[in-house]
Amino acid sequence: MSQFIVNCIRYIVTQSLYFIGGFCPRSRKAVMGCYKNKFADNSKYLFLHWQQALTIRAIWISGDKVLVNQLVEQGYEAYTRWSFKGIYHALTAKYYVYNSYIGDINQYFARGAIKINLWHGSPLKRIEFDINNGPLFKVYHPQTLHDKFISAAQYHQQKVRPDHMIAPSDLVARLFAGAFRISEQQMILTGNPRTDYYQAYNQSNNQAKKSQQIAPLPDQQSLIDELKLINNVKQVILYAPSWRDSSALTTDSSNKAASANPYVNAIDFTALSASLVDNNQLLLFRLHPNEAHLANDIQHFPNIINISDWQDTYEIINDVDLLITDYSSLYIDMLQTKADIVFFQFDQQAYQSDSRQCYPYADDLPMAGEVFTEFAQLNLYLSNLSQNTNISSLTNKKNRTELAQLYWQYQHNDCFKQLDKLVSA
Repeated sequence: MSQFIVNCIRYIVTQSLYFIGGFCPRSRKAVMGCYKNKFADNSKYLFLHWQQALTIRAIWISGDKVLVNQLVEQGYEAYTRWSFKGIYHALTAKYYVYNSYIGDINQYFARGAIKINLWHGSPLKRIEFDINNGPLFKVYHPQTLHDKFISAAQYHQQKVRPDHMIAPSDLVARLFAGAFRISEQQMILTGNPRTDYYQAYNQSNNQAKKSQQIAPLPDQQSLIDELKLINNVKQVILYAPSWRDSSALTTDSSNKAASANPYVNAIDFTALSASLVDNNQLLLFRLHPNEAHLANDIQHFPNIINISDWQDTYEIINDVDLLITDYSSLYIDMLQTKADIVFFQFDQQAYQSDSRQCYPYADDLPMAGEVFTEFAQLNLYLSNLSQNTNISSLTNKKNRTELAQLYWQYQHNDCFKQLDKLVSA
C-alpha cells in the first residue's frame, strides 16, 4: 500500500473519530496523561494533588500497561488508552489535562472537552507555530500542497488548540499565547505543579511518598542516598541535555548514523568517570525521552548512572549540587534550587543551524552559569567544584536572581488553588 493511501486513510479516520466524539455528553471528571506514556511532569503532580484534595475525579490514561497497573496498585484510578474504560472516560470527561498534546490521553476523542495544556518546559527555544527553521518547520508551516496534506494527516493533535494554559510570568504567557495561537486571557498566571508540589506537600507527607514509589525505581531519593553512601560521594551532578531535534523527521539512515550519538563523540566518558571517582562525585545522566536510547551506549562507567528511564527528576532536583545542560529550559526550573548551573554546548554552531532556534529575547538574557564548548573545560570545572561546593561567580548569582524574577513572576500564586478553581467552576 502506498504511503499516500496510508495518509489518506489516517486523515479520514482521525478526522471522523474526532468529529463524532464531539457529540458525546461529558461529565465533571478529568482525564490526564503524559508524553511517552510516562507518569511525569506537571500533569503527574496535579494528578497527585487532586487525589489528595479530592477536587475532582481524576483518571490517569496511558499506553503503558505496567504503569497503569502500578497506579492501580497504589489505589489510583487509571486505565490503558484503548481499554473499554479508557475509551469511555476519554469520550465522556469534561476536562483533558496534559503536558504536550491531547494524544497524551487520546487524540481522537478530545473534541468537546475543555483542554488544559500544562506544557513541559519554558519557552526558551521556539515552540509550535513560532518554529521558523529546522525539521519541525514543515509540521507547523507546510509550504507545498504535498507538505500540507502530510501535516494534516500525520500531525492532527499538534494543531488542536488548548482552552487554557498555565504561565508563571507575563513573558511566558505572551510567548505561549503566540506559539499556540490562543489569547493571553486563556492563560492561568501561576507557577508549575512540577516545581510547586514539594513546596505544597512536605516530603514526610504520605502523598509525597506515594509519588516516589510509582517511579520505575521504587524510591529515587533513597536510591540517591544509597549511591552516595556506596560510592563515597559528596556531590551529585545532573547532566540533562536538550533534545537535538535535527533528526526528528529524518528517514535517511545514513544521516541518522552520522549523528547517532553526539554525546559519545563530545565526551570522553572514560576520562569523565575517572575524574568523578577522584572527585567523589556522582553524575546522573538524563537524556530527553526522544533520545533515551542513546544512553544505552553509556553503561558500566563508575560514578555515572543512567537515569533516562526514570519517569522524571523533580523528586531529586533539590538534592542536586550541579546541573549541566546546554539549550534546555530545565535550567529555568533549577533557578529555584541551590544547584550551580553550567552550559555544555559542544555543538553550538551546528545546533543553531540544524535545530530549532531560540526566541530573540533569549539572546539578551544574562547567563545563569558558565558556558563551555570543550570537554576539557567542563572536566576542569568539575574538579574545581569538588574543592568548593559553590563556585558560582557573583555575576552569575546576580543573573540568577534577575532570571528568576523574569520567569517566576507568579510562582507564589498557588497553582493548585488556581487549577482547583478552574475545574470547580
